Formats: sequence, C-alpha cells, structure tokens
Amino acid sequence: MKNLKRRLTVAGLTAIGLSVLAVTACNKSESTATTTGKKKLVVYTHQTQLILGDEKKDASGNTYRDPSTAWQKILTDQFTEETGIEVEFVGYGSDGNVIKQLLQVRDPGLDLFSVGFTITNAEYERYMAPIMPVAEAEVIYGKELVAAMPQVDGTLRALNIAKEYGEALTYNEDVIKAVGYDEIPTDFAEFEMMLQKIKDAGITPISLHRVENWPMSVLGNISNYVGGRTDSFVKMLDDPEPFSEAYPVGKTIKIYTTWKSKGFFEQEVYPDFGIAMDSVAYGKAGMMLFGSWVVQQIISRVPEGVRTDVIKFDAVPDFGNGRYILVNPAQPYAINAGSKNIEEAKQYLDFLAHQPEYLAQIGCIAVHKDVTPIAPGHFTLIQSRVERGEVQQIIAAPLTQNSIDNDEILKDANLLADNKWVGLPFDTLDITKPNDWSAYDAQIKRQNDLYNQYRKERGASYKN
Repeated sequence: MKNLKRRLTVAGLTAIGLSVLAVTACNKSESTATTTGKKKLVVYTHQTQLILGDEKKDASGNTYRDPSTAWQKILTDQFTEETGIEVEFVGYGSDGNVIKQLLQVRDPGLDLFSVGFTITNAEYERYMAPIMPVAEAEVIYGKELVAAMPQVDGTLRALNIAKEYGEALTYNEDVIKAVGYDEIPTDFAEFEMMLQKIKDAGITPISLHRVENWPMSVLGNISNYVGGRTDSFVKMLDDPEPFSEAYPVGKTIKIYTTWKSKGFFEQEVYPDFGIAMDSVAYGKAGMMLFGSWVVQQIISRVPEGVRTDVIKFDAVPDFGNGRYILVNPAQPYAINAGSKNIEEAKQYLDFLAHQPEYLAQIGCIAVHKDVTPIAPGHFTLIQSRVERGEVQQIIAAPLTQNSIDNDEILKDANLLADNKWVGLPFDTLDITKPNDWSAYDAQIKRQNDLYNQYRKERGASYKN
C-alpha cells in the first residue's frame, strides 16, 4: 500500500449514530463528476469505521473519530488517483433495510455494498450482478473459500476479498491475570470457573450486547465448535430435535442461556456496540466472543497510557469435541444488478483484493493468488496454537442445498429473521429466577415442533 497515511485527505468526518452518511473519495461533488465525464461509484458500507476512522475518547471522555485510521477511505483516494474513478461512501445500519429497498427497485444510485446482513440465495439471484465465473474465482481466491461464497448458475454473486478467523475470544489480559489466569483455559469447566472468578471480582465476564439481535447470530458458528464439524448449524436438518441440548445447535443455545443464568453477561444495557467494545478495552469486562473483525476495533479503543497488546485474541475452550478455529471468507461485497457501473465496481474489488497491507490493517488476510499475504499481529497466538496442534482449523462450510433447505425451514417456522432461533429461548430465562427453566424448555419444544412440521411439509432431508 503506497504511502497510505500520506494520502489522507478526509476532513470534518463525524459519525451521526446510525443515520446515513456520505463521503466522496476525492471530495468532489456529484455534479462535478458528471460534468467532467468521470465515472463515480457509490459504495454502501456497514463498516463505517473504515471510512470515518476508529472511535476514540479524548481526555474528557468525549467520543470522536480518528480520520487517520479511516483505512478504506485513505486507500480509495489512491484508487481514484490511479483510475480516475471517484468513489462515494454511504454508511448503513446493520439491519440492511436501506440496501434492501434500493435493490428491490434496482436503484442505480447504489453500485456496490459490503454485505453486513443476511441475504438468501434467491435474493442473490434476483438482485445481484454476477461478479465472475466460479471456476475463475477458484483459481484466484482458492477453491475452499470460494465454495462458501454465494453462487448462482456457476457465477459468484458476492465476493469475499480476504479471509479471517471466525468466532473466538477477544479478551483483556489484565482482567484474566487479575483473577489468576495467564491465558484462556482449554478445559471448559476451568473456563467457566474463570468466568465466575471474573464475576466475583465485580467485572462483567462476557460482553454480549443483547440490546440488538445480530450478536446472537454468532451461535451458528459456535455450534460448529460444539459439534466438532464445520456445518453443525446446517446439519440441524438431520437432527431429530435440533434445538434440544443433545444436538450441537441446541447444546450451544443451552450453554449461552446457562451463562445468562449465572450472570456471566452484562447486567446493564449497552446503548450501542461501541460501548460494549469499550467495556473490554477499559477492563470493565473480560472478553467478547465474536469473529476477528472485532479485535482491531477493541484495540483502537484502549485508553491512552495503556499498552495496546493488553487485548488478546485466542480460540474458545474445548466444548467437548476438541478445540477449533473457523477460517472464514472475509470482507464480502455484492454488486447491485441495477448498477450502471458494474465493470468499475469489479475493478474496485480487484483493487482492494490486491492490498495485503490494508487487509492486515483491518484484521484480515489477503487471499488473491497474485499477492503475498500478511497476517495481522493479533493472529499470532491462535496461529501458534494451530502450529502446535492445540487448535484445529476448520474452513467455513460451503453453501449447498442443505443450507438453502435449512434456511427455508427456519423461515417457514418464523425463526430465521432476527435470529429468533436462538434469541427466543435465550430471552425466556428470567435472571431473577435463574433456576426456573420451565419457559425455556417450553420454547425449545415449540421450536422443535415447528422445525419438524415444516421439514416434513417440505420433504427436506440432509444430503451428504
């Protein structure tokens, strides 16, 4: 990445909650771009820290954006300089409603967007432009990773330009050392003992950010660790009672709800995810359990005067079938089928895929065959465990008919949207009555009955 910081031209960028914001890469108006005949891409992103900079706090505790860390904005200035293609960024919320509305009417004002919400295969087919043939993508990005990218009729409908580690523990080392641990325990019982000690010390063991529904989606990937295979969530299609604790998905929900009953999650309501991340950065909470995308953001929030390497990233404990780390395709983008700039959008994606320094900076590893990958420093601990055989890597499950059938059954049962498949049973437990599981058990039975009803109606079965 050529003189990335030198190219900073961002001025006056501020975050306005989750409201829509726009930044033009070359700071030129749309009318100027039109009259000069230059092309302009409109890129929607849910990763607003990449275009506005990381959120930080000043000496008075006020939050501000640091434009020197607006890595995608800075890099895109270089793209514009090299190609003459201007780029306008627009931020959007995690529910994706703005994107969905634009796609449905094929609004040409949206060219490209980062995929930050759930999209079905049918929606990819209906609303997204083909990016490249699958066979070509396999040569460039690797067969295993491409298998997990959305495909329609032999073409990619979304492209992941990098890879990253999936769900793991981003933790504050000072917190666990304060209760007698130098690292995350491998044994699950010992791990829970550590969480109890953190709670007894008056610190939140795990920040969940339950005020929103999307954090619950991580349980789909964590169920792979519980089941010891890469497709445990999809394999619920083969489980007689998938939400019962005898099966990976049900066991994962039970683990999380048990942690809730023990008070291992925050007892306050975080008004936004930034406050939840601050809790770990400031040592008010021990850890978060998300993918590696969260690590760099928490590191950036460590208060001034505290060493940034207090934030560590390690694999989850052994849930009973071994210790694992997912390797996921990362940084997914899709192109609006209604765009008038499809080739320019592809050119921009290819440009980003060729930037290993940038991808490492935002917590990913480049996978394009023509670049030398660079691993972010915070991956070192997990990589060393993988090399010693303490942790096994598992590649994200490919998108198959099983995935489609499972999603459709959950949708029929009204359990897919807002991650109700996990949120509903989790929320039934009343923390003032931690030993009363009657409402939880009733909800699990309802979900099993609904799943089996619609599985039977569809005649769907798991295909090996």
